[in-house]
Amino acid sequence: MYRVQLTTINVDIWLILLSLLASSFAMFVTFSFVNRLYHATTSDRKFLLPTYALTVGSGLLGIHFINFLAFNSGATFQLSAKFMLASWLAALFVGYVLCEVSSKKIIPLRLLVLSGVLAGLGSYTMFYMCVISIHTSSNISFDVLSFFIALILAICTSTLALLTLSWMKEYAGENSLLLKLIFSLFMAVAIVGLHITFNASAITQANTLVATTSDIANKKMLATIISLAIVCLFLLVFVVALFYEKFGKNIFKFGHVSKQKQTNTLNIKDALTNLPNRLAFRQLLETSVKHCIPAGNTIALAYIDLDHFKPINDKFGHHVGDAVLTTVAQRLQAAMRSCDVVARLGGDEFAALIEDIESDKDIIPIVERIVKSVNSPIYINRQLIEVSCSVGIALYPRDGNIEKLMICADSAMYKAKQNGKNQFKFYDTELESASNNMQIMQADMLAAIEKNQFSLLYQPKLDCKTQLFVGAEALIRWNHPTKGVIMPTDLIPAAEHLGLIDQINDWVTQEACRAIGRAKTKGIDLNLSINLSKHRFRNKNLVAETIRYLKQSDAPAENLTFEIKETSGVRDEALFNQLITQLKAANIRIALDDFGLHPFTLNYLQDLNVDEIKIDKIFIDKLNAQAESWKLIGVLINLAHTLNINVVAEGIENQTQRSVLTQLGCDHMQGYLFSAPINESDLYRFCNQHHLSFDQTSFEQTSFENTVQENLASA
Repeated sequence: MYRVQLTTINVDIWLILLSLLASSFAMFVTFSFVNRLYHATTSDRKFLLPTYALTVGSGLLGIHFINFLAFNSGATFQLSAKFMLASWLAALFVGYVLCEVSSKKIIPLRLLVLSGVLAGLGSYTMFYMCVISIHTSSNISFDVLSFFIALILAICTSTLALLTLSWMKEYAGENSLLLKLIFSLFMAVAIVGLHITFNASAITQANTLVATTSDIANKKMLATIISLAIVCLFLLVFVVALFYEKFGKNIFKFGHVSKQKQTNTLNIKDALTNLPNRLAFRQLLETSVKHCIPAGNTIALAYIDLDHFKPINDKFGHHVGDAVLTTVAQRLQAAMRSCDVVARLGGDEFAALIEDIESDKDIIPIVERIVKSVNSPIYINRQLIEVSCSVGIALYPRDGNIEKLMICADSAMYKAKQNGKNQFKFYDTELESASNNMQIMQADMLAAIEKNQFSLLYQPKLDCKTQLFVGAEALIRWNHPTKGVIMPTDLIPAAEHLGLIDQINDWVTQEACRAIGRAKTKGIDLNLSINLSKHRFRNKNLVAETIRYLKQSDAPAENLTFEIKETSGVRDEALFNQLITQLKAANIRIALDDFGLHPFTLNYLQDLNVDEIKIDKIFIDKLNAQAESWKLIGVLINLAHTLNINVVAEGIENQTQRSVLTQLGCDHMQGYLFSAPINESDLYRFCNQHHLSFDQTSFEQTSFENTVQENLASA
């Protein structure tokens, strides 16, 4: 018996050269493995990752064993199956860490260090188990200094391998092939050097075993067979992966963990779908543009908008709409590759960032999967929900900078909708004019917000019976320096589309509070109502911000009324009731606008507990001298009065409508019969003129009104 250190055993140069060749080949193919994992969808990744990890791990063990034969060519030994299995499992773990971590889009420093440590420990464990397997009858001891040096080198080498694999998966320079060959050779040399340090750290006590010429020849033959097996294994897996990519199942899932973790850290996720929101998507887009400029790559932005989504909310309710959005988000994630990202911009609008593409042809399969996945039937509470999407695609840098890219993709999406929906369209020169107009509109609107180009006009409300002035509705106007006055019908949709509606809503609320305060200084108790958009309605800080504006303007809270669309109140019943509770606590009133259009109104009106309802102009326009057209409005008014709710009729344009509504018991009315929207100074004059009742001679009962009363009696 004698102590023998592994490094003192004979070295076979031919086996070392064979190990270098096998290691270089394995490393070169591993670059391709990581690149394919980086671009694979999650469904493909579920197959490819374990396959590649198995291949790389098995290759590592084979290369390690060749090195062991090369540095112990003068000894004979027997193998232990169970310890060789343990060594193989350790090698598989190292292979998994290398493939999984290096194929990520972004590797945080903490993950890189942890992965390097784990891979280094796994490498040494593989060596240790192999030594035990070969020297089963020996006692294994360690040289402490050599052991720590070997361990540190293993961790450093593993970290270097992770960095190299991660960097090369995105490298698109002219000399990428040469660099991969050079790095493959360097890593092969590093593996051999690492094995030398491993040998130096372990010491065995064993019987003297003299190898014969036949034993040495057999070891060389074994090493050659292992090398050929490694080459065949890597080639086989590469070919299998190619076939899988071509014929495998098209079931994909979003797996971009690193970016999503960054988004979570910044707290910029969409609360409903857990996707990045508009702000996060903008940041990701800016980062991608910065990365693609040096490499000369192309990125695509796909703007995704759901078709026929509003009827889903109207028919099934907001909770079903949310479930549909969640399902769609999951399907969009599944349709993307792991190197891409999808975000929810707001409402039923999504966006996808598609990276590392060379031409339009590379994008088409991805976008086709998006359209197909969304168009599949959705079942919510056993209800079949059918929805589709329209997609617009713009490319960077071909279609312009980041600002223009969003607008171009948006324009292409609208063109897809105009062409029949449920399809995608690339941005082209036909959309250039529309895109430029939208970009100009965005710049003009930002300037309007900064330069305060907006103003409020006021449409008076009168008491139906006394014709006294009771308040007004504030309506925004955009005083464009070159285009003149832009009406809300054009302004509001554009602001919502460009994501500027919250700033405009905020301005309207502040200005309305100031108007109430200014009227107060003139001795006028002005009641104003303003429209509350669905975006503002969802603002958790709405009440607190409004109270602050009221205090700043010294305006009574009870003089302000928020008007919200009836459909929004019904769909968001829980949120709406919560908002009403907060508003009532602050003495702010709330009205339900466009009343009567939604089929659920009568069922939910009592629970909504609003102060006022506004009968939609559609019903007012149908009023005539026939009793049948008054029955529905009469029912609505009686129902509201039963619940102590004030009723306002909007859009009054003739004496027929005024007379009928007065006889039906409507409380207040507004419309062009009394006044068009007017500025603040004209509103003061109108208020003074109608502080007392109208000249009753202008409203004397005519023969027509007598007919009205008779018809009401018969109704």
